[in-house]
Amino acid sequence: MWRFGRPSGTEVLRWRCQGSPRDLCCKLHIRSLVFSQCLSCLYYNQSTDPIEIHKQKLTLWFSHLPREERQFGGYFSPETMHVEPLILEQHPDEDRGLNPFKEKTGISTRPSLTPEQLFDANNNGNKARGLNVLLYGAVGTGKSTVVRKLMLDWCAGSVFSQFKLVLPFSCEDLSHLSKPTSLRDLVGRKYMHLRKTPYLSGDNDKAKDVLFIFNGMEKMKLDFRIGSTELCSDPNEALPSGAVVVNLLRKYMLPEASILVTTRLSAVDRVPKKYINRYVQICGFNDPHRQRAYFTSRLLQQNEGKPGMAAETLIEMLYLNLQRESQLATACFLPTYCWLTCATLHLLHFTDTKSPIRTLTGIYTSFMKLNFGGEVITVDGNVSSQEQQNSLMLYVVRTVGKLAFDGITNKRTSFSAEELEQWVGGKTKTDEELQQLAVFRTDVLDFFLVPRNDHGTDPESGGRRYVFAVPAMQEYLAALYVVLGENKSILEKLTKEVSEALGQASEDITSLLSILSKIIPFRIFAVFNLLKLFPKLFERVSSLSKGRIADTMTAEMFRSEDSFNEDVLDQVEQSLLGVHGPQPQEETYTRAFELYPIFMGGLLHYGNRRLLDQLGCSIKSHTVSQITHVLRKHLIKESQKKQPPEELMDLLVLLYEFQNPRLTAEVLQSIKTINLSNVRMTPHKCFVLSTVLSCTSSRFHLNKLNLSSCHITPELLQMLWPAFHHTSNLNLQFNSLGPESCILLRDLLLEPNCTIKSLQLCDNYLTDAGISHLLEALSGNHSLQRLCLMHTGLGDRSAQMLAERLGQHDMLQELNVAYNNIGDSAALTLVDACREHPSIHTVHLYLNQLTDVAKQSLYVRGGPRVKEGRRVKVLASVTEGSDISEDWHPILSVIGKNSLSWDRDRVREQLLVFLKDLEWGRKQHQSFWKKMHFRRVESVVRQMLRLLEKSSDTGTGTSTKLCNYRRS
Repeated sequence: MWRFGRPSGTEVLRWRCQGSPRDLCCKLHIRSLVFSQCLSCLYYNQSTDPIEIHKQKLTLWFSHLPREERQFGGYFSPETMHVEPLILEQHPDEDRGLNPFKEKTGISTRPSLTPEQLFDANNNGNKARGLNVLLYGAVGTGKSTVVRKLMLDWCAGSVFSQFKLVLPFSCEDLSHLSKPTSLRDLVGRKYMHLRKTPYLSGDNDKAKDVLFIFNGMEKMKLDFRIGSTELCSDPNEALPSGAVVVNLLRKYMLPEASILVTTRLSAVDRVPKKYINRYVQICGFNDPHRQRAYFTSRLLQQNEGKPGMAAETLIEMLYLNLQRESQLATACFLPTYCWLTCATLHLLHFTDTKSPIRTLTGIYTSFMKLNFGGEVITVDGNVSSQEQQNSLMLYVVRTVGKLAFDGITNKRTSFSAEELEQWVGGKTKTDEELQQLAVFRTDVLDFFLVPRNDHGTDPESGGRRYVFAVPAMQEYLAALYVVLGENKSILEKLTKEVSEALGQASEDITSLLSILSKIIPFRIFAVFNLLKLFPKLFERVSSLSKGRIADTMTAEMFRSEDSFNEDVLDQVEQSLLGVHGPQPQEETYTRAFELYPIFMGGLLHYGNRRLLDQLGCSIKSHTVSQITHVLRKHLIKESQKKQPPEELMDLLVLLYEFQNPRLTAEVLQSIKTINLSNVRMTPHKCFVLSTVLSCTSSRFHLNKLNLSSCHITPELLQMLWPAFHHTSNLNLQFNSLGPESCILLRDLLLEPNCTIKSLQLCDNYLTDAGISHLLEALSGNHSLQRLCLMHTGLGDRSAQMLAERLGQHDMLQELNVAYNNIGDSAALTLVDACREHPSIHTVHLYLNQLTDVAKQSLYVRGGPRVKEGRRVKVLASVTEGSDISEDWHPILSVIGKNSLSWDRDRVREQLLVFLKDLEWGRKQHQSFWKKMHFRRVESVVRQMLRLLEKSSDTGTGTSTKLCNYRRS
């Protein structure tokens, strides 16, 4: 857990091999240690009191934030982040039951303890002896976090004032000490400035001012039998580290000293009850108020510590979901799951261009490392000789991961107790395996699986059902189970065993035959060289299995039944924030597992593989190469098909999680259009799109990038800047862009390598101020051919500026300023400027404040010029004088598609004007066919008016009917 003082070379090598320890708040990198030691030198020169030096060193050590915490912005302090968990005085026997899959309990009626009350003098019957307090709890309840806060508060002088010296130790470190050492040498080794401290001499009763803290007792072997651990009261006598701890707990050595031991439930019985004065259980966050306080401390302080509206909204939605007794509320009993929730939401909503590359797979892998980093399956503190095979994380994958994979294969998220018994330890045989299973069930199983919180039972069997605490955890563990190759077929298992056996035997047989061939030169002995083929056969079968992993990823990624689901990042967010609005009458527990293949791709990234290797789960580079080779073919084939926007977003997320620039560039080469319309873009989705497109060369350009109706704000537009350099047709209509967004778009158009030919900004409130910025780009841009500014709040001033600036840009061909507030005079001036322009051929002016006289004048002015013979098409109405405009269909199509999102009164008013013009034009003609043509267009306008009247009752169905007029 902690390492104080200067580490030895052996400690450094062991730390690097095993990875940093488990706990969230107390594990640091070697470089952080060196940095903190350098800083501490500044303090040591100012004080000569060893106790003060000790406090300064501990403060520097425990104040340091690990890398996983710094992802929240780096401006949090331990004081602002700490939320006190529920601590109860409770004997462990009261918390045990025969059922290994215990249900989380509600709020206890016992009074809660504060950490400073652990050594209350009123609980000590023998004043001559110090108290022994055992603090136990499940994985992730916050034992080490509480100890860290205690140390910081003691150093600040706010708690434990009765102790003049507090000495924290890591039981994991102590268990690796190979040579016997005395207590004083042990303290001096960790804290050099305390080598001569009188508090450990054993003289008088000075030890009453000392508190020892032993964190993580489950990682240390303690034997309290007299025959195994001799009695010793001399703190200067060299003993094994376990014997030193045992004699301290026996109160045989320094009996006046107090001791705090933290451990998991499975190791509580390692210390006999007679040596413990007080049992205290840490229960995590037992109510939504503590959980909300935790979320607030991490999510509310964004933008350099200033509260933001987005964070406040997230917290309110989280709190509502917790109050509904959702599955998240059950998971967040454990503070570590609160951390996972905050980390995920921080990734989804607070990613910015300055943030380091972070992936969802990386967060879950870091989460595993924080809780199980470097741990191996132990029984009474004994570690098996085959540590790699017995790593705790690998044990989790082979049991809980297998259960998760079976659930995904059969589309199930809940499991019966019988299924848990089958998959978790169902094939154990030896006593050692049974003991490991008992420890695993006691400490770890409840960490992943909890009873389903609907208080319901299985409709078939009537028994209790269990689910994963966080839904995405099932997909992560199943993906890890597959990528690690644990899902082997019978042929693969048989081929591997035969290959290994014959491969070893072939070496011995070859050596023997090489000797015999010199005496008896029979060529028939050469037949036995066929044995060498078996290892190659296994390699071939293994290669096919890696290809099968890629096949599984592709099949799960592009399932036809999942095509109309929301994108995978929205599904992750809904699992945390809940679904707000009308709920389905019948809840179903079958769902799509679209995160499963994305996790499989993310686990192949080198950074995640490095962390997994520290957890004892090794994924070889050769395996990754084989999977990538097959996956590349599948992804290129599937990307050539037209995918729904949500599925295309999922593909981009997969490429981002994979973090393979070469593969990403090759897949994107087969994609000509990225259509993400109606996908709710968040900061992380914008970052994903920009990062993925940045993997391509500067010569790669999309035919179209459609980001319409994506809830893009000016802040998100800045994050999408790199993506805009790879498209010629940019659609940003129906978003939340304002005048300030035009400054960024102006700079984009002024780039020397700008390739944007079409820019659609419809239905963004740009106003005259925004257009003035945008038009500044006309003089320096040489690519823009189509500019769409429909329904952007333009007035006569914008039309006048357009007329003045059009001459500075000779490439524009089409200008759309329909549905604005442009009057007659400004419209005529604009059309005159377009007639003088060398390339403009179409101007959209319908749904503006134009009179009938102006419309007729616009039609006349749009006619062919005498010299060039070029005609500027002016779309101002469905009629042109007494005739029907040849562009009536595009005009009505645009109105029908957008009528429900526009001001309905204004749309209705314009449709009535169109109807009046059509009726007047029909009366001007005597031809039967002309009249029929007028009546056909009239019927379309009348039908649109009727549907518009019913829109308040029919909702989206009306929108669909209106859009169908594009085909009429």
